[in-house]
Amino acid sequence: MLSSSRSTLPRPHPIFGWALLAAIPVIYIVVRVVAASRNIVFWDEFDSVLAFLLRLDSGVGWQEVITRLFQLDSEHRTVTSRLIVAAGYGLTGKVNFDVICAIGNLALCALCAILLAAVPSVERRVRLGVVLAFGLFHLESYEAFFWSGASIDHFMVLMFAGGAIAGVAHGGRSTLAGAGLFGLLGTFTLAHGCVIWPIGAVMLWRAGRRRELVPWGALAAATLLVYFYGFEIEAAHQVRDFSPVGLARLAQYWLALLGGPLTFGGRSVAPIFGLALLGLLGWLGWRGAGKRNPAVMAMAVFALASLALIAIGRLQVAGPQIQSRYLILGSLAWSLAIFLLIEHRTQTTRPFRVLAWSLPGLVAFNIAANVQSAHDTEAFLWSRDYPAVRFKQYGEEGHAGPFQLHPAKDRARTVLAQTAARGIYQLPRFCRPATVAESQPSPDMVTYVTDLTVNEATIGFEGWAMLPAQRSRRGQIHVVLKSEKSFLVYSTFAVARPDVAKAFKEPLWRYCGYNFVLKREHLPPENFQVGLLIEQGDHSELKMTEHWIRLKSATSSASSLATGQ
Repeated sequence: MLSSSRSTLPRPHPIFGWALLAAIPVIYIVVRVVAASRNIVFWDEFDSVLAFLLRLDSGVGWQEVITRLFQLDSEHRTVTSRLIVAAGYGLTGKVNFDVICAIGNLALCALCAILLAAVPSVERRVRLGVVLAFGLFHLESYEAFFWSGASIDHFMVLMFAGGAIAGVAHGGRSTLAGAGLFGLLGTFTLAHGCVIWPIGAVMLWRAGRRRELVPWGALAAATLLVYFYGFEIEAAHQVRDFSPVGLARLAQYWLALLGGPLTFGGRSVAPIFGLALLGLLGWLGWRGAGKRNPAVMAMAVFALASLALIAIGRLQVAGPQIQSRYLILGSLAWSLAIFLLIEHRTQTTRPFRVLAWSLPGLVAFNIAANVQSAHDTEAFLWSRDYPAVRFKQYGEEGHAGPFQLHPAKDRARTVLAQTAARGIYQLPRFCRPATVAESQPSPDMVTYVTDLTVNEATIGFEGWAMLPAQRSRRGQIHVVLKSEKSFLVYSTFAVARPDVAKAFKEPLWRYCGYNFVLKREHLPPENFQVGLLIEQGDHSELKMTEHWIRLKSATSSASSLATGQ
């Protein structure tokens, strides 16, 4: 009877298993992005977002608004991202860089959905979904995933290109019109959106849809005419050496961009992998992959051509490491090429056999990409977060070592003062009141407090705190401010301190660092002793330091407000 009941139980469909498997790298990236999400303006965003909104807020006429929208920025016309920023400002009166980053990341998910919809049959969509999940969702593209200044453009142009190419491949007047709209938006997102038009034209020609070439070509000509009106290439980006040696350098850089994902951004041997990618796609095209999967093949060609434009525009400023935001195109090209190869080898009677054989390689690449890029990801986030915390502490740049919110002197201070005055944007609050489990004194806790400053606006310091033989975890460290009347607990900004862990020869203390910054107006005028508290689940351990923040005397000078060893 037991055997009979087991035999009647429904077996889970393999498609659900594959879908759950594909969700793993996507969920991992989502968790990482959410955990690192900070409403922090960084570098280019001072000019492309805040200065743009300040100009709109000043009440300019519609002609200047159009001019600002279509203004060139390093050979790009980022109209779509400017429209999104302006729309958010129009709805809320503010700007939130977390929201902008989320929109950019959702654009990558939308690209995947478009490509999945462009291939027939559920089995083929599952195969493509698994490859895209492991091929695209990893930390090599950390700039685009974590920085709105990259995600809003570098992911959105892929979404628009995918929509245009899928629309052309689908056929029909209505879908062609939609494809034209996507092509228009892609062109005015980043410069390589211009590649959409010749690829669409070739697709129409090869499909024998010659009549549809006329409206497509007319829209392409009008769009590109507007794009290149008044177009200029920045002097630092111009390729001047057209000798055989110069052209060879350009080709080598293009091949490095193609092969970069497999070398985790390194350029030395990347051209070899770039040649391998070209050879693979050429062989697949010769074997008819473009006829069986026209949208997928065309999207792979879009990635190749886009990287060619990037190679031309960035050769003169390229360093030994390929910038993270460019690796998404190479990752896309490789992912689509692998899918086409799997499709070529797959038999209808065994729809997932080749995918199963390919899975160890896909998983190994995804894990390796996350591991190899983890340090660069952490360094990038630190270069964004630390100058923001220190700016809040001091009210000016120059106190965060080599890191800055904006490279130009006083640019951050000037723009942030203007946006704060108009209610458009200000740096977020990093430390908030916290409720923790009952604390007990911990004489063994190791603590350090440095750069304790108190001025008319803020209070701030940094350092580390850890417990012997216990792993330090993000979010555990809190600051305690104790006076005769008050016992206040605040969260801190968690900081990785591998240097401290190395100095103490204790790898468990990698995340023992903290930063604390708080507006002075949030504290009562009392004298506070500074303590550090580490939350340990159902209890907390506390150690008071010899440092004091003296706010009781209204006549105290700023230089005498903070004391301690």
